[in-house]
Amino acid sequence: MSVSRRRLLQAGAGLAGGALFAPLLRHIATAQMRAVRRFVFVVEGNCSEPAAFLSPMARAGIDPLLSGPIGTARWWYNRYRDRPATVIDAPDLASAPALAALGGASSIVDKSTVIYGLSSHITGGGHSAFHGALSSTRTVGGRPSGITIDALLAKNAGVRGNTPLEALRLATGPLGQPVNYGLCANGPGQPAPMIVDPRAAFESLFSSVGTPEERVVFARRRRLLDFARADANAAMGLFASSSPERAKVEAYLAAIEDATRRHERFVAMEPALTRVRPAPPASNPLFMGSDPLDAFRAHMQLATAALLGDLSRVVVVGHGPGGQWSFTYPSILPGINRHDTHHGSGANPMYVTAIHRTTGALIEAIATMARTLASTPDPAGGTMLDSTMIVHVGDNGEQHHSTASEFPALVVGGQGLGLAPGGKTIAYAGLGTPRHRQLSNLWNTVGHAAGIELDTFGDERHFRVAPGPLSELRP
Repeated sequence: MSVSRRRLLQAGAGLAGGALFAPLLRHIATAQMRAVRRFVFVVEGNCSEPAAFLSPMARAGIDPLLSGPIGTARWWYNRYRDRPATVIDAPDLASAPALAALGGASSIVDKSTVIYGLSSHITGGGHSAFHGALSSTRTVGGRPSGITIDALLAKNAGVRGNTPLEALRLATGPLGQPVNYGLCANGPGQPAPMIVDPRAAFESLFSSVGTPEERVVFARRRRLLDFARADANAAMGLFASSSPERAKVEAYLAAIEDATRRHERFVAMEPALTRVRPAPPASNPLFMGSDPLDAFRAHMQLATAALLGDLSRVVVVGHGPGGQWSFTYPSILPGINRHDTHHGSGANPMYVTAIHRTTGALIEAIATMARTLASTPDPAGGTMLDSTMIVHVGDNGEQHHSTASEFPALVVGGQGLGLAPGGKTIAYAGLGTPRHRQLSNLWNTVGHAAGIELDTFGDERHFRVAPGPLSELRP
């Protein structure tokens, strides 16, 4: 229904005292508002272990499905048998080693689902599958072979809406490397940058409503865009209309125009951004230390604010993706980096606990985001978490030297997007069986939640078992 027709109905409602048209108008407005769909992908570099997500009730439900009980195993992909997918009621999810943050007084267990049994052999596994985790393709020599799910969503007009950013991409990593190109991709051979420095991320998102000095920098960007546009327009006259050189200038000019529209959108959003702007780096402890988990928490705080302010509806936050994962965690296990922790974990239970505590710290930041969204009403009804699907997954699979045979996943929220309520664990059939499912099926599910009939994704070729979404994640 067009705006003009809606105004006509509003006028008619006023003439009739509103009794006749008000319900219809509310239905129209709600239908339009419900088009808002948000997606958050939290990707943990160098694996998240299946045992980190295993609650006692889930264990009791999975053990009978395996060729042998889990016992003390940290991964068990080679024990799944050929049988139907099994949905296990697991209201004790918060008892799993890495999921404590889901529970408590404001529990979000009933909005959370753990998924087991999804493989992605096309990605290769190893220390990192790079872009493969989100694309279900193989990265070779640092070159992505396909588009990642975040980029596919971001390019969809129905998902993006009128937000200034197609996608917000942030990554924990060495601060000497300002951007990370190892996880997201706009297509084959087109890696997409992720901002590494939380301070730079804060400036890019909130300098328009920042300190006087930050606002000066923001205004200076607009002047630079104006200068660049003038130069590009002057250069257009130097080339013939059909020349390759003119085509390059036209593409450059289009990029300038897009950046200008984005700048103007930030200006128009000043009231909303002022409301959601988090504490700035100068007064925010998360920006001050050297703990990589604090940097991750800072990124998650910025991502939450971006969702609240409708800066973007597609967010990726990576913790050491694309091989940049060998951190030392002073708050968990000082003096030893993640690589050596994994290598020593076979003989040291304390190291295993540290590995799972690290995953738990990431889940805690996810839970903080989820609770914020759950406490924020959505204009269409329900909460923002209802219209937001948050996915946590490792970037290489089930272990440090991964075979990519299992990518355990956690899904939070999304009930308003067609996902079934949580408080459960889903286990799929084993490798090499017709009822086995893959990580690409999860990305198919994400596509359907976005309103896209996405039944094939990636480039798994002969590795592909079955197309389409995971029906067990839907009512």
